[in-house]
Amino acid sequence: MRKIFLIFFCVFMAFLGEFFLFNLAGRWFMPNLLLLTIIYFNLAFGIRFSILAAVLAGLLKDGFSADVFGLNIFAFVVAAYMTTFLKRYLHYVASRRSRLLLVFFVITVNILTLSGLHVMLEKIDPGEIFRFVFIPETVVTLLVTSFVFLQLRKCASRLFV
Repeated sequence: MRKIFLIFFCVFMAFLGEFFLFNLAGRWFMPNLLLLTIIYFNLAFGIRFSILAAVLAGLLKDGFSADVFGLNIFAFVVAAYMTTFLKRYLHYVASRRSRLLLVFFVITVNILTLSGLHVMLEKIDPGEIFRFVFIPETVVTLLVTSFVFLQLRKCASRLFV
């Protein structure tokens, strides 16, 4: 029960963090904190808790967006499963580089999933997606990954000690 409370709390705080960063810094400095939260829970507690975090994060993001409902839920669940698949081959527990490589591939899968769904629903130029979504989101998310994982680890350890 504590883990579920922790997931609710961390997902809500990541959503608020994304909201405030978007309003303060704009679109160019907006890390995907919800995706980092999903990846952390997958690495720390396994796929079941990661799927719960993905559904909660997708519900929050879809509930407050003007887009088609369910796109973010689907993309986050795909990212959770992809994290499970990739951590078998890319993630070494003590290696920061392997964690960043894992985060890079999961961000790529998440953006490709969302972009593919958007291309099916409406006309979007793939070059603009790469230039205005993929590059800024990937760079900023990779920059804050270590800090976010450290804060999530502190939050989880304080709750369980």
